Amino acid sequence: MPVAMVALTTFLFDLLFWQRDAGLNFLLFNVVVTGALLVRYGWTGFSAPARWALLANGVAGCMVVVHDSVIAIFASIISLIAVAAFAHEPRLRSLYYAALQGAAGFLVTPVNAVSGIALAAPSNRTSRNGWRWLRLGVLPVLLLLLFTQLYRAGNPKFHALTAGFMDGLFEAIGEFFERFLTAHTLFVLFGAVISAGLVLHAVPGVVRRLEEGYTDILVRTRLKRPSWSHALAMDPLERERRMGMILLVAVNLLLAVVNVIDIDWVWFGFEVPTDFSLKQFVHEGTWMLIISILLSMVILMYLFRWNQNFYARSKGLKILAFAWVVQNFILGVSVFLRNYHYISFHGLAYKRIGVIVFLLLVLVGLVTLFIKIRERKSFFYLARINAWAAFSALILLSTIDWDSSIVRYNLAHWNQGEIDVDNYLEMSDKVLPLLYANLDVVEAQMAKHSQNEVRWVETLSPEAFKRTLAVKRDRFHERYAQAHWQEWTIADSRTAAALESIPH
Repeated sequence: MPVAMVALTTFLFDLLFWQRDAGLNFLLFNVVVTGALLVRYGWTGFSAPARWALLANGVAGCMVVVHDSVIAIFASIISLIAVAAFAHEPRLRSLYYAALQGAAGFLVTPVNAVSGIALAAPSNRTSRNGWRWLRLGVLPVLLLLLFTQLYRAGNPKFHALTAGFMDGLFEAIGEFFERFLTAHTLFVLFGAVISAGLVLHAVPGVVRRLEEGYTDILVRTRLKRPSWSHALAMDPLERERRMGMILLVAVNLLLAVVNVIDIDWVWFGFEVPTDFSLKQFVHEGTWMLIISILLSMVILMYLFRWNQNFYARSKGLKILAFAWVVQNFILGVSVFLRNYHYISFHGLAYKRIGVIVFLLLVLVGLVTLFIKIRERKSFFYLARINAWAAFSALILLSTIDWDSSIVRYNLAHWNQGEIDVDNYLEMSDKVLPLLYANLDVVEAQMAKHSQNEVRWVETLSPEAFKRTLAVKRDRFHERYAQAHWQEWTIADSRTAAALESIPH
């Protein structure tokens, strides 16, 4: 049964993806693989993480058809690997161990395939001996060829002596690969590895046993000193507590000054001063502050990694840690507002959206870090919860047509002279109808930008913009006319229908 599933899935992989763009094929392949896993294990055999991953995979697969976006394709792939891993190992709890389970499956599949060929060989003694000698002879032959080439490169006379034989051998090998190992054959083999890695349970119990040693609750570790050892002048926990107190008092005071400045400057009534570099303020300043937040989290995780969580005198240290977490959260809000002001001035772009998403995940990390210190949670808890948060964010991001949203926002933006008109032409074909319907707005933005002292937009000619747009439209029509059923998407159909009313 598992072999039949792999064969069927490999056939469908080749049928759906060979020389095809993303579209309906992603959703169909997801349905086939998850269906095979449900047939094998049943709905009751799916754990809660497996069911959540299955739901996420269904959403991502549908979004590939609806939006045809890169992020939806990526979410579809990641969620499918998660479904397979959690289905094979229902006792897994964390996404990163599920990723390890999936990677192990893909890596072990070729090894298992070779072993399966050996087991499937005829049972007579001659066949077994022949297979054994074949396996034993492959490595020596490969090494012999390698050293022959090294000696040929280092000795001209040896090169001349072996030229006829080696050239003929390599020519024969080239003909063999050209005839039998074509690009399509390699693609089918790749599909077989992917299918087997998803459908088969290649490494049962190995990754699960690695994860079983970790829990969400931190356990106190008691270290007893030998009776013959001399007493220390100060307990290591006490030394670490004092060091932590000094550090956290200093950085809390320092961060308090930064937060007061930001609250007064950025939170209320922010205006861009004359000759002020808003780009540096956001691009460089934002990432420096995000790095400071991440560094703060690392320091707190180090301080509360072991028995400091249980030390009776660490109450003051915990209060200072809570204060630092809260202050870092306030700093995160300030960073968010910086990005918001930048978007309000320059419009939307993918990197600006990425900063917001990353910052939200950092803030989730701060909240979970607060819970970790207060409730004495483990690093495993932190990693598990934040991995699920990132996974959820990925799925949610796949549900939005970001290209169209960005273009709509920027077309309606008040600050016409600061919109990146070049970015319109770099968007996917989905935005073509929007741009054609708003060519007058684009021309107004170009004219406004031409009046700026500093010009960073290259396309400032409406005629050049229209020519490039026409080229994109013609390419889309050509691609859409030649598309196969596997590549069908609602986004393309909607774009084609909207472009029908636009004169060529």
